[in-house]
Amino acid sequence: MRRSAEETRRHILDVAGDLFYSRGVRAVGMDLVIGTAGVANATLYRQFANKDELVTAYLVNRNEHWWQQLREAAAAAPDPRARIEVLFDLTRRDMATPGYRGCATLNITSEFPDADHPAHAAAVAHKTEVQTWLGEQLREAGDADPDDTAGKLLVILDGAQVLAAAMATTTPGDHMIQLAEQLLDARLPRASGTG
Repeated sequence: MRRSAEETRRHILDVAGDLFYSRGVRAVGMDLVIGTAGVANATLYRQFANKDELVTAYLVNRNEHWWQQLREAAAAAPDPRARIEVLFDLTRRDMATPGYRGCATLNITSEFPDADHPAHAAAVAHKTEVQTWLGEQLREAGDADPDDTAGKLLVILDGAQVLAAAMATTTPGDHMIQLAEQLLDARLPRASGTG
């Protein structure tokens, strides 16, 4: 079966993404990606000039998919607090999936600590975007200091993901939900008519 250039690119990204996430980027060579994807060297290098470009494309692609999932799930939420809760629920669900190895974005920052590396820069951009999104929801919900609360929620979110991967348990996910709820209760105004 012949694939279009776009289908080939998507196939390589899917295969590389599975390998990078399950084994770690540094442990996966281009030869393994080529062999597992069943493509020729020239085919891969036509799509991605080098491994750094492939890793960056993998992370950007993964995060675009993540945003799509979040936006679709949050669209049904009745208010901004509920949209934030959707984010935490999705994250806890991810933690419970077999083979969970933590947040792919955080894993990239660990494997590529150089701030000038394009994959590291893409990872930081994603985390900044998540924090901005949280701040927007909090601002809409009436938080007096939405940027501060967003930063704290991101620490809760990312800390739980690191521990869930390191300890191979879902307990950090349960704690994450509890801590996020406590923070939201403390920071968001009570709805009128509640006592």
